[in-house]
Amino acid sequence: MRRILLILSLFLFIHALSAGAGGRVLVTNITGYISPATVEQVRLAVKTAENGYSALVLQINTFGGQSDATFSIIDLILASKVPVIGYIYPEGGQALSAGTYILMATDYAAMSPYSTIGSAQPVVGYTPLNESKYLNAYATKMRSYAAMHGRNQSAAELMVLSNKNFMADEALKVGLIDSVEQSLDSLLENADGKVVRRGAQEFKLEVYPATIEYLETTPRVEIMKYLSDPVLSSILFSIGFMALIIGLTTPGWGAELAGIVLLLLAIAGMGVSVDLVSLILLAIAASLFIAEVKKGLHGIGAISSTALLVLAILLMIGSPWRPILISSSWMIETFLKLILSVGGVGLIISFIFMRGIATALRKRPVSWLPTGKGVAVDDIGPGGTGYVRISGELWRATSNEEIRSGDAVEVVDRKDNLLVVRKAS
Repeated sequence: MRRILLILSLFLFIHALSAGAGGRVLVTNITGYISPATVEQVRLAVKTAENGYSALVLQINTFGGQSDATFSIIDLILASKVPVIGYIYPEGGQALSAGTYILMATDYAAMSPYSTIGSAQPVVGYTPLNESKYLNAYATKMRSYAAMHGRNQSAAELMVLSNKNFMADEALKVGLIDSVEQSLDSLLENADGKVVRRGAQEFKLEVYPATIEYLETTPRVEIMKYLSDPVLSSILFSIGFMALIIGLTTPGWGAELAGIVLLLLAIAGMGVSVDLVSLILLAIAASLFIAEVKKGLHGIGAISSTALLVLAILLMIGSPWRPILISSSWMIETFLKLILSVGGVGLIISFIFMRGIATALRKRPVSWLPTGKGVAVDDIGPGGTGYVRISGELWRATSNEEIRSGDAVEVVDRKDNLLVVRKAS
């Protein structure tokens, strides 16, 4: 019995040694639009990988994104203390435009079969940037990343200057990448033991066999991913702007507060510091709480304050036109989605809002008619009718005397759903 236990223990020990020979490999997925959220994700991945992992794998599948976010990601890659492997995945995926720059900056670059890189010419707005001052700068950046890792500089430059695209086999043939791999497991097996260069630095890849772990992102990163979507941030901005206008013209319903919050979330998605937005949200939450305590808002202030406080905490855990690196076809598709989404949402909100106002005015009982003073909007002759503005709202009114538009008036009586007014004394 002891002999069996000894053999079993020895077997488990040898198995554990072999399983951990390559250590641990951290994997994070770079998908969708490259934005400040992606920078936060890669920063977290690099920081995590430097604590006991033998390598970091960036699985890339993107059409591109913001140039400043792209170069921030590259700075993180080049400063990493562990080797960074770039892998376009899945089969038939792409690392176009901004994704190409990121792949070229990694220490070991691999692609799935039928995947694509290229189309790396920068775009301003929706127009390709052809000015030599900027175009040459981006091309030189691409050349430097290729040179740093011993790859084909001329082919790398063509992806910027001529928007050249390469499929996986073509990229391998011209020396832009290190291998074409069917799966992450085969990538790690074939890359294991190879020495990769990052400028004057060299890394020996010890990645197989290894324990593969996937990065768990923070709530901050997940929220930023949604806010950084160009369509969503534009919709939030449009709705927020409309809500702010409605709130300023008809105060007392809280629309202005909702508008400010939506505008803050929109500009956070457009690149404004998330930390700054979080602090503003905290200030608004504190103001609402104080207003609830002092004025008594029937719990609305407390609920709104709590919601904003939670949102600000989640964001804390964890501009002018800028050049972006993204394919023109994706930009056109996104632009069309933006027009349809914002236009459709705007029409729906306007319809619901106006219909709600009309219904409320029709059904409002006589007992709800206001009292106090206001200003005449229309000329109202004796026995005639017109509109007056009281407490920011328009009301139909009649009078027994001549009233001119702009005159101060006061309510003296009610007649059905009409106010009876006279000139204020």
